[in-house]
Amino acid sequence: MIRFDHVTQGPVRNLSFDLDRGGTAKILFDSEDRKNQFFRLLAGRRRPETGKILFFGEDLFARAEDERVALFQRIGVVPADGGMISNLKAWENLLLPAWYHRGLTAAQAERPVAAIFEQLGEGEAGLKQRMGELPDKLSLYERRAVALARAMLMEPDILIYDFTFAGLDRDAAQQLMKLTGEFHGRKAGRVSLYLCPDDAVSARLAADSTITLTH
Repeated sequence: MIRFDHVTQGPVRNLSFDLDRGGTAKILFDSEDRKNQFFRLLAGRRRPETGKILFFGEDLFARAEDERVALFQRIGVVPADGGMISNLKAWENLLLPAWYHRGLTAAQAERPVAAIFEQLGEGEAGLKQRMGELPDKLSLYERRAVALARAMLMEPDILIYDFTFAGLDRDAAQQLMKLTGEFHGRKAGRVSLYLCPDDAVSARLAADSTITLTH
């Protein structure tokens, strides 16, 4: 599902790994710069100096840019900052990709979104209040919860978590970890890739394999 074949770009040097169907992996980084460079490679924003990156058995950079868009529709991302559009309310941010790509209406999205927030310990009243807020009114945890729900609505084959648990207290991080694990198991063959700082919180995250990128 994901393969890095001797990839070098900036601080990422000669990296090789395979993540097969149904697998989970966490990649630990000793610096945010190294993580950001790796993320640009994953997102197709930076071409490797050497090596190949493959998704679903296809060389990412052998495709034209418009063809990569179709490929990435099968891949979800939960950005570290939530990745929200500042002038759209949380609910509008959450719904936009599923409406645009899957034709999902607001009414169709309400039940699965409510179920996600209930798993995070959010009551119905709290959910409604957060959905009506602009991103700058949300806490870091709330922005990530919205981003997580937004990605889950797309039912991706691969879900990439970008420092999703970093900077949160123990209980908040644990809630998000539990939800990601449950979501992983709900679709046969789904792949979960966690980008994490090398810290105590990330050490509690269970994964099939761990890769450490350091100097």
